[in-house]
Amino acid sequence: MVADTVSAEERLLNLVLALQDTRFGMTKREILETVAGYAEDVRRGTATPAALERRFERDKATLRDRGIELIASDDPAAPGDNQRTRYHIDTRGYALPEDLVLDDEDLGLIAAAAVLLSSFDVAGGRHIDTRARALTGRETDRPAEPTVDGLLDLVVHEPDLQPLQRAALDHTIMRFDYHTADHDTATTRTVLPVAVVLRDGRWHAHAIDLDRLAADARPATRTFLLQRITRRAAPAADVDPALAAHARAAAAAHDPDDWAARALAELDRVRAAQWVVVAVCPGSEAAVRLGDRLEPAPADPSAGADPAVPWYTLHTTDLDLLADELAGYGDEVQALAPPAFRERVHHKLQRLIDDHADRPGAHPEEVDHV
Repeated sequence: MVADTVSAEERLLNLVLALQDTRFGMTKREILETVAGYAEDVRRGTATPAALERRFERDKATLRDRGIELIASDDPAAPGDNQRTRYHIDTRGYALPEDLVLDDEDLGLIAAAAVLLSSFDVAGGRHIDTRARALTGRETDRPAEPTVDGLLDLVVHEPDLQPLQRAALDHTIMRFDYHTADHDTATTRTVLPVAVVLRDGRWHAHAIDLDRLAADARPATRTFLLQRITRRAAPAADVDPALAAHARAAAAAHDPDDWAARALAELDRVRAAQWVVVAVCPGSEAAVRLGDRLEPAPADPSAGADPAVPWYTLHTTDLDLLADELAGYGDEVQALAPPAFRERVHHKLQRLIDDHADRPGAHPEEVDHV
């Protein structure tokens, strides 16, 4: 991964994931040499050690402001040695009750609330916090914290999520440009959203497709991945009134919960049918980020598999986006099967090499790593 592609928010998330995944904590040197967002500059020598340490200290302060405290502890073998101070995150302070289970609908509501709160300024966040305490009867001497400037900032924000959720509630016909792997360019879509659902960490809009409806095509519903929207969704003002009425009548055939259930069932069918086999380096950033999406798969000795690198099965609703994601992990992940998917990942890696091989200041080790 190239350093200038790692944003500050992504670097913070990488740091949190790394410190959550370590059992004994990490020294500052280990963090700077291994966590994406620091490690690239260390490897290429594009930032001085002092600059990297200042970046780390700023990140510590930012996380502290957002409610995540990095705990520093002495190395038992060298108490008082600042170079061997180990950092970790006390995950018990953020753990949910063991008997609490959140399904996709719960997570969707939480993410929707996060999007709503992110639209307020700090004063608005304090007002919400104060009103919530009044409604629950929970009074405290602790001053109200800014609700907005917290962990919610680490939630990946989909700019089209809130407009499409509102459109599903208000029965507003929307228009956006949409790009798929099957087309070289984006195409314009006019739709009436009926549900917005979360599956595999990605938001999808289930909608009445007015182009299909106009052609009397069946079925008229389609599911759109928000990540593939290239031009922001906005209300469509020039829709034929008769067609708009037809779309709203079709949407009224089911209530919102039923539409959401239908959308999730459709995505689950696609997900079950699309699988790949990958090898993932233990303890790597890829292993942390892919997390419980990985299902153990037996290695095939005839394929010359490295027994130290576990094989996993991954199911997905979008093979092309999964190939993009896996290519981003470089040599931490190897795509093994099916052959067409392996070739797709190889093509994306080769394109990365081609894009950066002639970049001014590129170092050979960057290309080798990819």
